[in-house]
Amino acid sequence: RTMIAEGKLEFESAWDGRRIVGAKVLSSRPVLASRVLEGKGIGEALRRVPLLFSICGRAQGVAAAAACEAARGVEADGAVKEDRERAIAAECLQEYVWRLFIDLPQLLGEAARPGDLADLRRRMPAAAGEAEWLDIAEDAEALLEQRVFGMRARDWLALDAARRARWVDDAALPAARMLARLRTCRVDPPRDFLPWLDAEALRTEIAPALDASPAFVAKPAWRGRPAETGALARQRLQPHIARELELNGLSARLLARLTELAALPAQLRRPLAQGVRSISAGAGIGIAAVETARGTLIHRAALDGERVAHYRIVAPTEWNFHPRGAFPRGLAGLPARNEGEVRQAAALLAHALDPCVAYETRIVDA
Repeated sequence: RTMIAEGKLEFESAWDGRRIVGAKVLSSRPVLASRVLEGKGIGEALRRVPLLFSICGRAQGVAAAAACEAARGVEADGAVKEDRERAIAAECLQEYVWRLFIDLPQLLGEAARPGDLADLRRRMPAAAGEAEWLDIAEDAEALLEQRVFGMRARDWLALDAARRARWVDDAALPAARMLARLRTCRVDPPRDFLPWLDAEALRTEIAPALDASPAFVAKPAWRGRPAETGALARQRLQPHIARELELNGLSARLLARLTELAALPAQLRRPLAQGVRSISAGAGIGIAAVETARGTLIHRAALDGERVAHYRIVAPTEWNFHPRGAFPRGLAGLPARNEGEVRQAAALLAHALDPCVAYETRIVDA
């Protein structure tokens, strides 16, 4: 199995001794690496895609299949679509639990829980039938009730504002304590979000942008502006998320992630076929959008007969870590009394935006 070299991100924070006055994002990600698929037969290309990416391999595979189907003018049947939605939900579940049990606790001084994560991963098969998916959903619900919410996930989703506030204030569970802690980190709420890309948006906005400039895959923009994608972009209009968003960008992103996490067992049990969209963008050209834990993943496949002539991927990391996007905007102006606070702020915002590669943080004198 040969994976694409993933590259990394470098974050440079300019600090004047009192506050972060600016931030830069430098990327060595090989955004045109999908060219390795060009010249391959469709079947071979589709087999390769999930093996090329160590992160979100299932979503990459689904996006590739949907883009190639749209390019060929064929549509997957209902059972295949349902299976794809479940595979993406299972992958999102693992990604969210990893962030919640391993990465965020390490940043906020909580104990990491690798055993719980390993338990969940062991129960996730490469392929599953209806009965296995129902078992996985039941296991996931039990894990979330015991380790994340302290109640059934659907009951947590149904909490009103007062009871949700009590859940945080009680601080009985790490998720509640971490949410409270993030509220003390003053990161301004983001304003520019990638909207839900339906078929019309893919046809009239994304397809022309991909055709107009090869640079779009490295620095994608929505109507000329950098835009954040991910759980917060998807959930920002829910009342409890909208209220949190008025207060703090970091806690709003975690609350949005928790909201999606709580809904995933139901999606495993009875998937709603909405996370995968695709269109034909011309003869032999297909574009697909798939919702992943990190945000909207876009694949564009141009076919020449039964071979891939041209292939492009726009990943969530390029939206969320655009040089003029949510990361530099979120850090600029933040108070920081010492270098430790600068690094902490950069690490927490990076975690909230969730890059799919490793990153390094540098501090420079302003």
